[in-house]
Amino acid sequence: MYQKRVIQHTRPSYYSHLILWMSLLLMTLISVWAYHAELDEVTRGYGRVIPSSHLQVVQNLEGGIIAELNVKAGDIVEKDQVLLRIDDTRFASSYRESQLKAVDLEARLARLQAESQEKKFTIPKSLNAEQKIAFEREYQLYQSRQQTLQANLDVLNQQKQQRELEVKELKTRRTQIQNNQKLIQKELNITEPLVKKGVMSEIDLLRLQRENTTLRGDLETINASIPRVEAGVREVVQKIVEARSNFRNQAVRELNELQLEASQLSESSETLKDRVVRTAVRSPVRGTVKQVKMTTIGGVVQPGMDLVEIVPLEDSLLVEARVRPADIAFLRPGLAAMVKLTAYDFSIYGGLTAHLEHISADSLLDERGDSYFLIRVRTEKNYLNHLQQSLPIMPGMTAQVDILTGKKTVWSYLLKPIHRAWHNALQER
Repeated sequence: MYQKRVIQHTRPSYYSHLILWMSLLLMTLISVWAYHAELDEVTRGYGRVIPSSHLQVVQNLEGGIIAELNVKAGDIVEKDQVLLRIDDTRFASSYRESQLKAVDLEARLARLQAESQEKKFTIPKSLNAEQKIAFEREYQLYQSRQQTLQANLDVLNQQKQQRELEVKELKTRRTQIQNNQKLIQKELNITEPLVKKGVMSEIDLLRLQRENTTLRGDLETINASIPRVEAGVREVVQKIVEARSNFRNQAVRELNELQLEASQLSESSETLKDRVVRTAVRSPVRGTVKQVKMTTIGGVVQPGMDLVEIVPLEDSLLVEARVRPADIAFLRPGLAAMVKLTAYDFSIYGGLTAHLEHISADSLLDERGDSYFLIRVRTEKNYLNHLQQSLPIMPGMTAQVDILTGKKTVWSYLLKPIHRAWHNALQER
């Protein structure tokens, strides 16, 4: 009986010791874990998603009549998407005329360049139908002008050949006269002594002298005519040079004038092209259509009138939040943050990773007079992923922003109240 009592008394003591040691071991493990395990220190703020760029107001410079309306309020549009179209009949017609005129100028410039450089004018092979017509027309004009020039040059060349022939004939005649003069002079040299001796009649001497005088006069006339006719040859040669030069200079003048006209036409054509392009009113950014000012097909748009308002949706979001002054000390731009949207349960949909981008330079006052610092964080993406679906996030959604300011152990977190109490102990009056 006594042993049974001892055993009954001993067994609870053994289990008590076991529980005690297990508790001590557990406390030790918890202490070691608390000493080494780290927790994130975060500064928390509350705010909302704001547009990362200003509201975009789409206008049209020239105005006109609405021909097509492609969007409505609430639609999400991509950058350069056509929002509406304005009737382009007037601008398209003017632009078409300028294009046709540009084709004509191109062909005329090609012809004038060939004429000014005295080169052959050829029609390029790679031309569209309109260009081919213009170049063929200018080729015919080129051929006609070349024929006219050649006809004038042929007349002048004939005149030149005629005068050169006259010079040749005069020189031949002069040679004949000079030869005859030599013969007459020999006869005179022989006749004069014979007349003095009375062998020949004086009449024969006079006849020879008369012939000699006539030949001398003819020679003087020919010598005077040759320079005059040669000057005529040079004059015709100069006319040939001038005819070619005048033709070339005229082409150069027309070319310069046409190049200036082509430059002016190019500028006006670009202006007309821009007007035609602007009749398709496009979105400047990716965003959400906030308001469409004109909703009537056929409605008249005044120049510079507001047509569509778009709230930008960029690849990242900007979240503006308020932080208490007591929590601002350890914040600095670049710190990592987590944005938790109240519209999407964080435990289900998660949050958006972000970084701190801006801290207000001074504290502000809210409507109740409480102080706060305004911060802005930028997210890495503008949507949440859930079950392979992208959940859109719109400006104006409210959010909680957790900014990671550092890390601390569980042990220091548990001892923080003790440290605070210790430092504040025995200091109050």
